[in-house]
Amino acid sequence: MQLLRRLLSPSCFVALCVGLFVSAFPASAQVQVAVIGDSNVYGKGVATSENYPSQLEAALKARGLNVSVSNGGVNGDTSAGLAARLDSAVPAGTRVAVIWVGVNDVRRGVSRAEVLSNVAGIVSRLRARGIDSYFIKPPVYDVADHKNPALTIQGDGHFNAAGYRRMVAKTLGTVQSLVVKAKKKAA
Repeated sequence: MQLLRRLLSPSCFVALCVGLFVSAFPASAQVQVAVIGDSNVYGKGVATSENYPSQLEAALKARGLNVSVSNGGVNGDTSAGLAARLDSAVPAGTRVAVIWVGVNDVRRGVSRAEVLSNVAGIVSRLRARGIDSYFIKPPVYDVADHKNPALTIQGDGHFNAAGYRRMVAKTLGTVQSLVVKAKKKAA
């Protein structure tokens, strides 16, 4: 009888209601974002915390989004190489993919048309898996930035932390929109 009185007490009733409310409305589900591509994605020459995927994740979280961003970058990769390893580069559960590839293709004499065709195939395969994608390309990605000493590792030409910060600033709005869209689809 005393147990029943305790369970029906106002404080226990409030605790029970709060518990039911919290379980009925779970925390916002995490959206998995995969950033895939070449050394621009991998972050050649910078600490893991300074590369594009890590800075992108931090920026999205700073805007209140529950995300996890994976790094599927491989130094020296090409659009054909990315297409060949796409399934392993994009983990199961990914909802948004950011594609940043093509510089190494150009350096090796691959035509722009072939790069765009490879990327179109990648986008199509991602779409078939229910993944929205964003291809970072000019004018958002300006190859001339690799000649700016304030944005690059001295003597290397790859972006430093400031270069990646600049790329996050240029791409954040678009990626955020895709994450919000993915959250709405999941709801």
